[in-house]
Amino acid sequence: MKQLLAPLALTLLLFTALSCGTENPVEETVETLPIDTIATGSFSGNIELIDGVTIYVRLLKAGQILAQAEFVMHGVKVTSTNANIHTSTRQGVGSYHLKETEPGDYTVQISAKGYQTTELNVAVIPEQRVTLDKVTLVALETPVSHLRGVLTNETTGEVLGGVSLQLTDNAGNIYETLTTAAGVFTFENLPVQQSMALMIAHADYEDKEVAVDPIPADETLELTVKLTPLPEVERLPPGQGLSIGSQAPEFALPDSNGKAHTLNDYTADGNVVLIFYRGGW
Repeated sequence: MKQLLAPLALTLLLFTALSCGTENPVEETVETLPIDTIATGSFSGNIELIDGVTIYVRLLKAGQILAQAEFVMHGVKVTSTNANIHTSTRQGVGSYHLKETEPGDYTVQISAKGYQTTELNVAVIPEQRVTLDKVTLVALETPVSHLRGVLTNETTGEVLGGVSLQLTDNAGNIYETLTTAAGVFTFENLPVQQSMALMIAHADYEDKEVAVDPIPADETLELTVKLTPLPEVERLPPGQGLSIGSQAPEFALPDSNGKAHTLNDYTADGNVVLIFYRGGW
C-alpha cells in the first residue's frame, strides 16, 4: 500500500506545479490599424415645378451620369447609382440634396420637354455644404423633338433599370440619361430632323448602337431596345489555366533568340496562340 502512495503523491505534486501561474494568464494585445476615410461634402438645390410637366434632374461627373430624378407637381421618382441622393416636393417646389458626396466637380442638368435646359456646375468641397440657386425653367421658342423608349433583356424580356444611355447628334452633342426601374428612358429637347446614334454599354451585355431616324418637331419617337446577354464564362478548376472567355494578363516572354515579346504586340492583329518549345534533344 505504501508503494502505491508514493507515485500518487508525486502525481499530485506535478499537477500542482503545472497549474501554477494560470490564474492570471497574459492578455494578448491586437494592434488595430487605422481605417482611411475620405472626407466628403454635400450640395443641394431647388426647382420651381410646373403643373402637368415632368422635370428631369440629372447629376453628372466627368461626363458620366450618376443619378436622375423625375419631379412632378405632387411627387418625385429617383433612378440612381448613388444612394446618397435625397429628394422631396412641397408647395410647388422640388428639392434635391446630395449627401456624403466625394469631392470633385459635378454638373446638375435640369430639363423638361419644351423648356430650356439649365446646367449648374458645382465643386464639392470636403466637409462643406453648397447651396445652389433655385432654378425656374423657361419655355423654348425654337422647335425640338423628343425620344422615349424601353430597354429590355433580349433573352428573358426583363426590363433593365439603372442603365446609362448616351445619345449623340450629328454635331457631336452628347445627351445622357438613365433607365427607370421600369426600364424606361427619355431624352428631351433634341434637334429636329436630324439623325442620331444611341449607345449603350452595360455590364454582362453586348454593347449596342442604335441608329435613330430624324424626329419631326414637337414629336416623340418611341423605341424598344433589346440588349443581348454575354455568354457565361466557363470556370476551369484551379491550376488548369485561364477560364474560357476571360482576359489574359499582360506578359512578356523571350523567343528562341532572346528577343522579348509582349501580348499587346499581337492582340491587335487577331487571335494569339502561345506555344512553349522545350527544345530538341
